[in-house]
Amino acid sequence: MKSFTGIYPALITPFDENGGINMQAIEQIIESAITKGVSGFYVGGSTGESYLLSVEERKQVLETVVKVVGDRVRIIANIGMFATEHGISLARHAQQLGIAAISSVPPFYFKFNMDEYAAYYSEIADAVSVPMIIYNIPAMSGVHFGKQDIDRLFRKENIIGMKHTSYDLFQMQQVIEEHPEKSVFIGHDELLLSAYAAGARAAIGSTFNFMAEKFIAIENLFKQKKLEEALVIQGQVNSVVEVLVEIGVFKGIKAALKMQGIDCGVCRKPFTPLSEADEKRLAEVLEKTGCL
Repeated sequence: MKSFTGIYPALITPFDENGGINMQAIEQIIESAITKGVSGFYVGGSTGESYLLSVEERKQVLETVVKVVGDRVRIIANIGMFATEHGISLARHAQQLGIAAISSVPPFYFKFNMDEYAAYYSEIADAVSVPMIIYNIPAMSGVHFGKQDIDRLFRKENIIGMKHTSYDLFQMQQVIEEHPEKSVFIGHDELLLSAYAAGARAAIGSTFNFMAEKFIAIENLFKQKKLEEALVIQGQVNSVVEVLVEIGVFKGIKAALKMQGIDCGVCRKPFTPLSEADEKRLAEVLEKTGCL
């Protein structure tokens, strides 16, 4: 199995004025990102508001992405659901579309034990031939995978990597060192350069939707050992991320895309639209960092 490297935007889900999925905007985001040089897309994750979509909408978004992308770059589909059987259903749908890999958050809300989490991943991995990527996002899922837990999950041959959306770069570095055959993605945009220094060679990020070129530049400068130049761009990224965290990441990303000419609507309720003051603040930092 070819390892995953490079920059993968975690696609947002654009909505039209009636609250339906805006397929034209999805195509615009994809074409813009491919032009910038991304390696693929992560579809149906937190950034895509997946848990505010119906199952049919999730399938519809993935089908649209596959149709637009074709064989130009790789697609990873998040099929995470609460029930194993529902995750298997989405995994089989994704496999039929020919995507490169599936991914899943651990089931949350209910307090499952680690044996149950391991069984969840194992049963889904056994149900399809497409490889599985674990989605480690403790801040959102409430599930904390220790290194021994990850070692256990990685014994499954069809589990080929992990999306590490955690600030624990110590753990990430250990996992990469002990499992060099696995693909480990950093999932925090603001940590890209630090994560690459710790051994990561792939990233999945929300802000890649509107400033993928900055992360591709960081990656290229890192390869050239031009770390001071890379750090300057990482600083620009982090200035944007700081504002997004304060005003709302997902709705801020949609506002940023609209400022760049792609109207993605607003996030689904119970999210509320950005205030004029927040939009102004976002526009100022985007202009300052060269995103507009």
